Amino acid sequence: MRKLIGCVIVLVLILAFFSSLTVTASTEEEELFALGTKFEQAFETGDLKTLEDLFWHDERLTIFWPDPDTALRMDGWSQFQGYLKRMVYYVSQLPPGAINFEIRQPSINVMEDVAIITSYWILTMPTPEGGMAVSQGRSTLVCKKIEEKWVIIHAHVSVFPTP
Repeated sequence: MRKLIGCVIVLVLILAFFSSLTVTASTEEEELFALGTKFEQAFETGDLKTLEDLFWHDERLTIFWPDPDTALRMDGWSQFQGYLKRMVYYVSQLPPGAINFEIRQPSINVMEDVAIITSYWILTMPTPEGGMAVSQGRSTLVCKKIEEKWVIIHAHVSVFPTP
């Protein structure tokens, strides 16, 4: 009987341990999903402070961004911060609600203090000529938990090729 009680106690402890891992993982995923949502909203509204807070302020930050007016790869926080400021200035010149940025099918893969978020996106925004442009693409964000906060340490964003 003691062996049976001992086995039950061990089983309960093991189940409690694994359920706590599941709760941690889902909490991490929720934090990362919130990061993606903040990015989406900040991009639409031109919220520079929020956008800046989402990225690693380090010269090891790397960004591949589908803007023909930027370098193929931006290296370091200072280069990307300059780009963010120009992008937000452009967005601030548009009427509120003019930009619609949607993240679709996000997938979050957490590995301790590093996570990879992949998704598809659709961006609708006015053109300088007065029309509307729709772009679609995919993105991969590599995030790292630094000082209890998830930040983007690498981003690769690309536009779907046109047929």
